[in-house]
Amino acid sequence: MSVIILDDEVINQIAAGEVIERPASVVKELVENSLDAGATRISIDLEQGGRRLIRVTDDGCGMTREDAVLALQRHATSKLTCADDLFAIRTLGFRGEALPSIAAVSHLKIVTRPHDATEATEIVVRASEVTDLHTAGAPPGTEVTVGRLFFNTPARLKFLRSEASELSHITELVTRFSFSHPQVSLRLTHGEREVVHRPAADDLLSSVVALYGRDAAERLIPVELRLPLLRVSGFVSRPDFTRSSRSHQALFVNRRQVRSRTLTHAVEEPYRSALAGGRFPVAVVMVDVDPALVDVNVHPAKAEVRFVRDWEVHEAVRRAVREALEGTALAGAALGAGAAPPATFGGTGRGPTSAAPAQPTLDFPAGAAPAPPAQTAVGLVLAPLGQVRATYIIAENADGLMIVDQHRAHERVLFERLETDSAGAQPASQGLVMPLTVHLGRREAELLERNLETFAAVGMTIEPFGGDAFVVRAMPALMAKADPEVLLRDLLEELAGRPSGQRLDLPREAILAAAACHAAIKAGTRLAPQEMVELLDGLARSTRPFTCPHGQPIIMTITNFELDRRFQR
Repeated sequence: MSVIILDDEVINQIAAGEVIERPASVVKELVENSLDAGATRISIDLEQGGRRLIRVTDDGCGMTREDAVLALQRHATSKLTCADDLFAIRTLGFRGEALPSIAAVSHLKIVTRPHDATEATEIVVRASEVTDLHTAGAPPGTEVTVGRLFFNTPARLKFLRSEASELSHITELVTRFSFSHPQVSLRLTHGEREVVHRPAADDLLSSVVALYGRDAAERLIPVELRLPLLRVSGFVSRPDFTRSSRSHQALFVNRRQVRSRTLTHAVEEPYRSALAGGRFPVAVVMVDVDPALVDVNVHPAKAEVRFVRDWEVHEAVRRAVREALEGTALAGAALGAGAAPPATFGGTGRGPTSAAPAQPTLDFPAGAAPAPPAQTAVGLVLAPLGQVRATYIIAENADGLMIVDQHRAHERVLFERLETDSAGAQPASQGLVMPLTVHLGRREAELLERNLETFAAVGMTIEPFGGDAFVVRAMPALMAKADPEVLLRDLLEELAGRPSGQRLDLPREAILAAAACHAAIKAGTRLAPQEMVELLDGLARSTRPFTCPHGQPIIMTITNFELDRRFQR
């Protein structure tokens, strides 16, 4: 096969693929350009989740005609002047790839005017080709319109999610911009509906309330640490307020939202001995550091960073979170085994180690004596022998050795019990002694409001209470011992993160599966012999014992033949 030089069209599409993955990628790049341009007001208008139209309008500095034309060339940028600037990035964007990458896979129009100019420039681009360039009338600032995204790359278009899913990604992105830039007014509309309206504010807390809800914000504590070359600020949750995933953690470096294992570990380490497995703190943490000490050029979309003095940044964040937790009533439970030398961002030392958190055991129904192994219609017989890593149950039957994922097994058992309890006209539910009022974030509130009847069909009686507030009056009888607020929030988080939750109307089975997942025992939970017997008995009596409600395998079998072959018998 001979070597060839790719033509410009293919090169541009490859470059676009590195930066533009979905409509939210376009919004991210354009909003970052607006922020770098000094905008104080930014409006984002969408149609069909961004597939048909994305329009970002700002009141920033604008561009001259010459600069607007140059901005469409690859590697053109106003944010770097020499190679040394790469090692001290002070802007959100700098690669000079955003506009040409977007132009390569869309119909693009730019209308821009500097504040000291009397006329604006309008440029129309189709698949990287400028088709029109003329003078226009427009207010100072820049308006970028992106139409028919991925029209010439059908393979990428095919992998986009539903309209609701793409809108959800953009909504969360825009709201998190208000974390890092609360002084900027942000407005997002989808069709005729206003989705986000965040007036300019001086404080981060108002943005946290908008995304996570008032109840969540009231359970956060401020974080603040100042060192000569670094500042840590933001909010973290009390140890008694957690989530089932890291979706409620937002990390920023120099006001850029990032993914960082270093920062994630530093935030979570002070909680380590207080939280059960599978629980994570809520956190909005800002790290401001000398730009020369951080490399943001690690990822094409600038989503990851690398620190020059990684351990010291880790220790500064860990120390800031730990000191914040020390002021709470639950600090004794939260602060791990021992203290480490404080971070000085320039000192030395090693971080602490913490013991693994204790795991709760499930409250199984009491049984008189171990029942004999049950047998299903498919001939499954399960007799437990013990546990491995407090995660897998080892059992044997006539065919050989069986390894059972205890969490998925319990999910299956609970799912079928919930399914039975909710099958009738009146689902099995239990009223709360005192109705519970909860305030939810925008995404969770919208998902719940659209599915109140479906929640009621599985035994959860919930009523709107105005704005983002809801009143919980009853829960499924099988889950009567669960904390109703934690259960509801975890269900909504679980549902919103799954493909079924990307549309607003949820099937009943999705809610049942999420409820079963929430209540099931977790990996790392030690089980007594009787508990293993009862769990495997319930699994053996289920109708589909080999897969959990989410379709993942429960049992792995090592046959007698395989055992004998391995031991050369």
